[in-house]
Formats: sequence, structure tokens, C-alpha cells
Amino acid sequence: MDSILLAVALGLISLAFVLQPLYSGRASRRGKLTQDDNAGIASSASPTSTEGGQTEREQAARAALHEVELDYQLGNITAADYRTLRERYTRRALRELKARYDREQELDEMIEEQLRRLREQNEQNT
Repeated sequence: MDSILLAVALGLISLAFVLQPLYSGRASRRGKLTQDDNAGIASSASPTSTEGGQTEREQAARAALHEVELDYQLGNITAADYRTLRERYTRRALRELKARYDREQELDEMIEEQLRRLREQNEQNT
């Protein structure tokens, strides 16, 4: 009888130990996403491009959107939190896309200016 009680007690303790991260994850999930959001805003202003042409900040925003979607589907966040976080991260992703577009436009303008100068030099040399 004592061994059964001991086994049940150990089983319950083990179960609590295994399930503890799931319950604490729900409580801290919103705080984690807010910390990630603040870290993204505080990151350096000079974007670093990756192989696909996306910046690290753009990839981070997309990853955050994906994580919020997954958390909502798993039931880790409420519908209200999901809408708020999805809107926040969508705005961040769009802001990063626009920034990349603006940088590309500036590069295009610089290239066009260099081409114009080269054409002018060629015309003067001929």
C-alpha cells in the first residue's frame, strides 16, 4: 500500500514537472513577444541583407508573425492578443519591406546617375 502511494506521488510530481513549462509558457508568452518586439525596434538602424535579399529585421518580423499565428492555432494566446500582436508584427513587416524598397530605389537612382555621367563622358570623348 505504501509503495502504491509512493508511486502515485512520484507520478504526480513527474507529471507536474513535465507540464509546468506548458502552463508557465502561456503566462509568459505575451511578455516574450513584447520583449522580442522591443528588441527588434532597438536593433541597429543599418540593415544587414541575407542571401534572399531580405534584411535580418524583415526576417525577424516575418518569423514573429509566424510564431503568433502558431501560438494562436495552438491556443497559447487569446483571440484579442492574437489580433493585437498580428497587427503589430504585420506593421513591422510592412515597414521593413517599405524600407527595403526605398533602399532599392535609392540604389537604382544612384546607378542611373552613374550611367548618365558615363554617357556624358563618352560623348565628350568622341
